[in-house]
Amino acid sequence: MHNEVFAKMNNKVVVVLIFPLVLLTIFYCNSIEPPPPPSPEPEKEITLTLEDISAVEAWIRLTTTNMQQPDTVTLKQNNIIRSTINLVNSDTLLYIDSLLPGTNYSYVAETREVISETLEVRTIDTTSHNFTWQTFEFGQHSSSLLYDVAIINENNIWSVGEIYLNDSLGHTVRYNAIHWDGSGWNIKRIPFTGECSAVIYPPIRSVFAFSENDIWFARGGSLVHFNGVNYFNDCGMNSFLTGSINKIWGISSEDLFIVGNNGNIAHYNGTSWQKIESGTELPLVDVYGKNENEIYISGAYTPEIKGILLRGNSNQFSVMINSEIISENELFDKLYGELAIVWVDELGTVYTGGNILFRYKNNEWNYVRSLPENFIGGNPGTYYRGFISSIRGIASNDYIIAGDRNTLKHFNGVTWEQIGLPYSPSSPIIWYSVEMKGNTAIAVGDKGSNAFIILLKR
Repeated sequence: MHNEVFAKMNNKVVVVLIFPLVLLTIFYCNSIEPPPPPSPEPEKEITLTLEDISAVEAWIRLTTTNMQQPDTVTLKQNNIIRSTINLVNSDTLLYIDSLLPGTNYSYVAETREVISETLEVRTIDTTSHNFTWQTFEFGQHSSSLLYDVAIINENNIWSVGEIYLNDSLGHTVRYNAIHWDGSGWNIKRIPFTGECSAVIYPPIRSVFAFSENDIWFARGGSLVHFNGVNYFNDCGMNSFLTGSINKIWGISSEDLFIVGNNGNIAHYNGTSWQKIESGTELPLVDVYGKNENEIYISGAYTPEIKGILLRGNSNQFSVMINSEIISENELFDKLYGELAIVWVDELGTVYTGGNILFRYKNNEWNYVRSLPENFIGGNPGTYYRGFISSIRGIASNDYIIAGDRNTLKHFNGVTWEQIGLPYSPSSPIIWYSVEMKGNTAIAVGDKGSNAFIILLKR
């Protein structure tokens, strides 16, 4: 009996002991947080962004996120494989050529795992080469020529230089400007003050117009500002200029630049002139700006066939690139020949050159490859064009180059065409300046001993 009781008690003890252990186990298990779920892998992504566009080219930036390199990316154009790219960077600029002007394209980039959103692109259309034109000659007995021209509108155009005509007594009189009023040219004598005292009528080198009542004329080391009625001599920069002014450019009469011989640069803020050190003594011959913080100045020295391109603002300039006679394997640490011209289109592309036309686009120098025979060793015997002495335009698909041998060529975004008189390697016509505004274009220079103008309308 004792054994039975003991056995029953033992059984009870066992039951009592097991129950707390069960409770403890349940409590303990419920007190532990479950392990967190594994972190999702970072989302992989490909993005296409249009950086730049022309009539036949596109620059597309391809960026990746959370993707390992190297990787293979397929670029599709209008759902057809355009290229396969061995991607080694997360940020790559793609250059696409051989497109058609005025055409819509769609682009998609994809790997085995990721596909980008579609990028829609439309190329720029072409402009017309179809210009009608008139030519005009001025001068008697002496060497007359026109250096520069400014278009205010199609019925208000100024050109400057030196024109020699006989008066009623047969005496030769020098004129230094000529004005187009929509129906004819009027010969002008713009007064300057010699040494800021006696009135003189010297040859004028450059003209720049903001409006019909805001025009600047430059000769030697002085300027004249025309308000539509009176001419005002500005001698404020005379104390620090050591050579003649060659070109004027500005955003307004409160933000004006002049460049000249001996590396001269000066800026006018509407009140006073400031000399800007250029770091060169080469003649500076052209100036053009994208905006007030991105101004370009070109310099050319013909005896040594070399040049310089500066970039800066109203405070300072630095050398962007130099040029001289070099071999092709030295391009594009330097450029070839003189840098007599500079212009910037609406996309920010910089054009410069003289012997050859170059462009700076997306941080890279190259030939303007659309221009035939435009490379070192090309254009033998000046069969296609002469030296380029001026470039101006409206847009990347609408600009003109001008120079000697009657070089006057228009680019419409795809092709180049001689406009006006036919090109000839033996032509005596030299164009020193060209300008475009709207559907009006004009080039000025000389033909033999006479000043020569071609006025073109489209």
